[in-house]
Amino acid sequence: MEKTAESFRKLTDTSVFIRAAHAYTYRGRPEEETRVGFAYALHLFLHGEGEMVIGGRTYPVGKGSLVFIRPGEVHAFHYKPGHPLEAYNIYFDLWGRPEPEKSLYHLAFRTDRVHPSLLTRIEPCPDLERLPTHFSVQPSSPLNEWFIQICRIHEGSDEYAERLTANLLQSWLLYAHGQLSSGAPTDKRLKPILERMEKDPERYVPYDELCQACGLEKTQFYMLFRSVTGMSPKAYQLKMKMRKAAALLLESDESVTGISEMLGYETVHYFSKQFADSYGIPPSRYRSQSRGLL
Repeated sequence: MEKTAESFRKLTDTSVFIRAAHAYTYRGRPEEETRVGFAYALHLFLHGEGEMVIGGRTYPVGKGSLVFIRPGEVHAFHYKPGHPLEAYNIYFDLWGRPEPEKSLYHLAFRTDRVHPSLLTRIEPCPDLERLPTHFSVQPSSPLNEWFIQICRIHEGSDEYAERLTANLLQSWLLYAHGQLSSGAPTDKRLKPILERMEKDPERYVPYDELCQACGLEKTQFYMLFRSVTGMSPKAYQLKMKMRKAAALLLESDESVTGISEMLGYETVHYFSKQFADSYGIPPSRYRSQSRGLL
């Protein structure tokens, strides 16, 4: 049966329960490698260098890396010799407290023997699905500071710690969703590139030039960009271009054709198609609707 808009949940609907929250250092022991989690998990890396393999895909991790693991995803930690990975970890449920017999379980290391009944409750939630598996946060970011505080408070003996940390984690998830949806940069290497795309999205910049500006190889740049923004460089630039188009339609009396030319389109028809794909209505109707002329 096809899902309706009413059947999808939002992050504001969550009822968070934290199973475990603590600091941990991964040193490459066999039992630290391949595993599968029964609940949702977040890993914030403070020190070290290495990589994680999640669902068969490899992600570089180090200081500032934040990884989001879904229930049932097979994953593994691998650190670079001499650079053990120090992290804060949170294991949690999102749709209410699990049954007592389930709440004691966090991980399994026999990934071929995980019974579906052990997994936490999972609800269709587009907001949650938009959170990337891997992204980066700056030390001064509230995402970093709040995360560490959640772990520290949860480890304490305060009688209200469980409820307090659950509420804090829900707020953390809402804030993270807002930051990532807005395209706010969380890696200083990408900041000038994202600012350039936001200011002049119509300007074409060769891929090689983008990589050079970050000091990264093409594959590394692509993975970093996607982990931070949740989309490819091309898709992000198009999003910024459509955002600028919407602002021009609202704030100026320039014709739709003139706006399409300003944004580098050869034909107004292709511009209108891309705008309609992004906003659901043609640019002329968007302008009329926003000005109350319909």
